[in-house]
Amino acid sequence: SSRFGHFIHQGRPQFEGLRPSLPPAAAMFRVPMGATNAGLAIDDVVRAAVEGDAKPRAVKISVDSKGERLNAGGVLPGGGSMEEAFKAVAALLEDAVPCLVLIRLQDDAGSIPGAGANDMAMLGWTPNGSPPKLRMLCATSRKTLRETFPSVNFKEFNTCDRSDVTLQSYIDATRGMTDAERRAAMTREELDLEDVKKQFSMEQSAAPKRMAGMAALAIDSQASFEEAMAAALGGGKACVGRLAGDKTGLLHGELLDGISAPSDLKGKLPSDVPCYVILKSPEAGLILISWLPDGVKAKDRMKCSSFKASVVQLVKQLGNVEKLPTTEVTDEDDLTDDLCVARPLEEERAAERPAPGGFRPPVGGMALPGMGKPPPGGFALPGMGK
Repeated sequence: SSRFGHFIHQGRPQFEGLRPSLPPAAAMFRVPMGATNAGLAIDDVVRAAVEGDAKPRAVKISVDSKGERLNAGGVLPGGGSMEEAFKAVAALLEDAVPCLVLIRLQDDAGSIPGAGANDMAMLGWTPNGSPPKLRMLCATSRKTLRETFPSVNFKEFNTCDRSDVTLQSYIDATRGMTDAERRAAMTREELDLEDVKKQFSMEQSAAPKRMAGMAALAIDSQASFEEAMAAALGGGKACVGRLAGDKTGLLHGELLDGISAPSDLKGKLPSDVPCYVILKSPEAGLILISWLPDGVKAKDRMKCSSFKASVVQLVKQLGNVEKLPTTEVTDEDDLTDDLCVARPLEEERAAERPAPGGFRPPVGGMALPGMGKPPPGGFALPGMGK
């Protein structure tokens, strides 16, 4: 349908000549994917598309987790209108497969005001249902691209909906339109749809909420949390996750430097906000601490507990671990280095012990007739057994 459809790069015949030769030793300096930053090697076609003389309109960057590379998943030639370019970019995206797309913003028609030769949009495609680990690698690879191409002015544009990959959506998102301006640019159908969504959201907010202890609530991890998690996996740092909004499960992240043990957290955590702290301990490996200081409101404490199971599962996936020691702390004095070492071991021992058979009264209780001997400290009344 578009002139771009014929030139979408799949097998690299169009840009094979752009591939520069690299010294054999280059492969020796790749950083493992489990390091602080993804540090994935950048494909030669991606480098040529960004820095070469051909100057294509866009290049799709796919994460090759096995080859530990950022590969070119498609290249769109220069020329044509920007509207056609964004339509072609949308056609390159895959369902449930996150990726990055670099789009050259300057064109002869001046479609994007103020765009220069070194301005490129960095489209972050994170569709719903995509693997958390791939999302994390895409998120951390943004820093890799910025460091590799310092002369390029990248403008990030993130979306999980293919219908948002349009020129107008990009302009609206990066220009920071007011709500009045945005609604003035919408059609009647779009306005009606937005009003319906707002009404649905209000009704959903008024609906009864699940309490702590019920089924795990869905969590929506943001790029800041996934980037902080990637850094914490390298050790010496901690990822602090905080829930945003009154009723949503948006999980944002913050990175703390110089954290190798729980005791290093003293004086660095908020006094009135609950959060999840993930750090890598030399003794226990990856651990999660639920920070619930005494000054936290009961509502915030309950919310933190409600989403804990989902956060634990997410951290296991991002950290690629089967077991994740967890604990709760309410006072800084309890942030000791053995906090997450002794307790998980005791919990595992308790889980391995066989459950006692039959009824047994608690310590200090007494056994009624037919209920067996009382435990130490208990006693049997006359006629109630020995």
